[in-house]
Amino acid sequence: MRPLPLAFLCWFCFCTWLLPEGRADGAAPPNPVPPPSVATSQADSNSPPPVIFEALRQTVEDNYPVLEFIGWQGDRWDREFRGRIAAAPTREAAFELMDEFVCRLNDYHTRLSWPGKPASAAPACEVEPVLTTGRPPPDHGIWAALRPSMELPPLTGICIAVVAAEPETGLRAGDEILKVDGVAMGEALARAWRHSVGCSVGGKLLAAAGRTLLGPADREIQLTIRRSRTLGREQMLTLAVPRSTAAKRRAVSTREVETVPVIRIPRWANEAGRNLVQDFDAALKEARTQPGLIIDVRGNGGGQDELADQVTGRFLKTPALASISFDRIVPGTTYERKLFITEPRGPWRYEGRVAVLTDEGCMSACEHFVSGMVEAGALACGTPTSGAGGWIRTVALPGGVRLNISRTFPVHTGGIPSPQLGIAPHVWAPRTLADVRAGTDTALRAALGWVKSRDPLPPRLQPVAPFSQNGI
Repeated sequence: MRPLPLAFLCWFCFCTWLLPEGRADGAAPPNPVPPPSVATSQADSNSPPPVIFEALRQTVEDNYPVLEFIGWQGDRWDREFRGRIAAAPTREAAFELMDEFVCRLNDYHTRLSWPGKPASAAPACEVEPVLTTGRPPPDHGIWAALRPSMELPPLTGICIAVVAAEPETGLRAGDEILKVDGVAMGEALARAWRHSVGCSVGGKLLAAAGRTLLGPADREIQLTIRRSRTLGREQMLTLAVPRSTAAKRRAVSTREVETVPVIRIPRWANEAGRNLVQDFDAALKEARTQPGLIIDVRGNGGGQDELADQVTGRFLKTPALASISFDRIVPGTTYERKLFITEPRGPWRYEGRVAVLTDEGCMSACEHFVSGMVEAGALACGTPTSGAGGWIRTVALPGGVRLNISRTFPVHTGGIPSPQLGIAPHVWAPRTLADVRAGTDTALRAALGWVKSRDPLPPRLQPVAPFSQNGI
């Protein structure tokens, strides 16, 4: 494995794919490209599923920036899904198969929507894959296993656990989820896997774990859990857990852990009545005299690159190349190169040691931030971010179906692409079940150790996987 020199491009929050074509804030990107002609019959709401699939297939081929790089098995997968869609018992089942087809891109910016697609909600909790053993394997296990297989791989030494929960759920951090609505967790994950995306097994498993909890907002979910008790004992419980539609708090927050300031940024967007940059600047001013600080962006799905750049600018001595983007000029295969540079900002620069906590929930503008901070000399700690293509083009398909699809191929400084790779950390620190149950934050503990030391910045090593591994 080679050290990873990195700056990263990312553009949109994974949940902003419902916005019109353009940036996460809805503004039009430079040099917009008209949608392809396959959308001419979108007004026909009764288009047969095979017709819709042919338009979808052609749209993917005409628009996605680097199908070969992500290992697209065009003719093979086209034949597979033509047969499966033709045999689908219902229209909804056909749409679900098309969604599975799109998810094989493993790109969180490329997603499918259709009329009548069920709305869903999740309980007010966070679940993640965690290690059941005390120490991660030398090869970093699922978090470094790239180009995930089409089916859920065997999981050894891994479970799905609650890492945070609101009191009304009845769940606790450290609860191991064994069944979802009576279905064994392994089977539930296998079902969700085909409709989840991630550039690593760990990233796709994180998405699949969250998907297993989705359902109608007015319907409780039955979770069978294993809960740790005193003296090492465990208890099996089945809980009826309500789902929630309440918005999560997105404002910047600050706390101190072992005398080190920890600034939490859950989203690159301004919460109502708040100004993210002003809030961050105020927190940074309080930490100015401290020898080190930690910025926690785990689970930050993105938002506005401009906000991320303004925060990064407080740590830069000189302008930093944050990304190189190759924008496909559709439907051809020529590309326009764009450079994106982050500028220093503010009356003073923070001079202390900085660590950034990352995981596979870091997407889009958050990856852009992580890239810039690594360029500024910060330590990345945790697990890798989730890589994908950049920018979003929205294409209307027959039957009222809509595809949001990536339009650019982002490359890290030094030539490391984003799709299928993400941003590897300097220090790998996946959660363990024992740590979660003990109330210990594995990545935070590792970051504190480095921030409070005089150790040099360690090298970052980028795992890779051959193209031939796709489609297995």
